[in-house]
Amino acid sequence: MKKLLCIIPSVFLLAMITGCQRKAAEPAPAVPAVDIAAEKALIMSVIDEYAKSNEAEDIEVISRIFAHDDDMVTFGTDAAEYWVGYEPFRQATIKQFEAVDSGKATFTDVRIKVHKSGEVAWLTGFVRFTGNSAAQPFNVTARLTYVLEKRDGRWIVVHTHASIPVAGQAVKY
Repeated sequence: MKKLLCIIPSVFLLAMITGCQRKAAEPAPAVPAVDIAAEKALIMSVIDEYAKSNEAEDIEVISRIFAHDDDMVTFGTDAAEYWVGYEPFRQATIKQFEAVDSGKATFTDVRIKVHKSGEVAWLTGFVRFTGNSAAQPFNVTARLTYVLEKRDGRWIVVHTHASIPVAGQAVKY
């Protein structure tokens, strides 16, 4: 009986070591490679569509490239420009289109980062809005951040944040 009691733990330990070794030797599941450059180009085409939609005042393009999520958050440049959900953002965009003549959005210094999964991306850059409103010209440059998700094989915007920096430094450092 003593021999049996000594052998059982040894056999159990040998089985554990062998089992662990087999697990470690199994190859990891293959992760499809993401063509980051191609994804960045597709994302840039979404940004180009947004710019064109401003000139054309085309709410259908906006509808196609923005998520229709109830919890999508959009920050604009004015204090009151904070929308939760697609519909409030859509309504504000329509009002902006009605208030602006010859509106144009020009993006510069756009930097895109695509997650290695190829399913989420974010970008930063600057957007210059120009045009006329109430017969007065305007020219505003804002800092911009977008978060995008790939849904059903296409990139859509799920969050935006635009801000206009204060002149100088708010706090000296």
